[in-house]
Amino acid sequence: MNNIIANLQLPTDSLDYDVLFDAAAAIKNVPGAVCEIGTRRGGSLKFIIDGLLSVNDTNRNVICVDPYGNIDYHMSDSRFDKSDYTNDMRNEAMSNIYAYVDKKPINVVFLCLEDTEFFNRFQEGFPFYQNNKIILNQYALVFFDGPHDKSSIVKEVEFFLPRSVIGSQFVFDDVSDYDHQAIDDILLQNNFKEVKRTNRKISYVKVN
Repeated sequence: MNNIIANLQLPTDSLDYDVLFDAAAAIKNVPGAVCEIGTRRGGSLKFIIDGLLSVNDTNRNVICVDPYGNIDYHMSDSRFDKSDYTNDMRNEAMSNIYAYVDKKPINVVFLCLEDTEFFNRFQEGFPFYQNNKIILNQYALVFFDGPHDKSSIVKEVEFFLPRSVIGSQFVFDDVSDYDHQAIDDILLQNNFKEVKRTNRKISYVKVN
């Protein structure tokens, strides 16, 4: 699946995106929004969109959460530093992402927020506008690709766990950069089971 991306304007920075594509394709008929924590240049979002549309899962509401701004963030459990996530990157990514979804039956909302800001502001749900206003507080798919330290990811999982439903998929990127075993333990104790594991990504589904 790594050759799915044909548009070089939406590049990725990791591997094994078939895990994410398959998770997106698996949530058809599962209620809730899709949330991507960490969008960068938009390559992973393209896999999500392609996965949804491959099974005709149309009009799905998708939230992209990424602050950009060249701020410090946790690249791993041991590294806290700046990367290349500048506002120039944000502008380019937003332009390319919306060009890609143009005329596609997907509702993508782009939020320049840290994960913690998103959690603080939208605890009661997120508003979407498509013919009518709806508030969604359930998530069918979450892609965890923001901060790569255990503490941050635990907080993210704790936010989304009570907002998941049977069939919800959680996908984690760069799992070798932090203590993922702690995340694995939390999920298995909360009715999730592992779907697919590679050296870089792991997906889970909520089973009951």
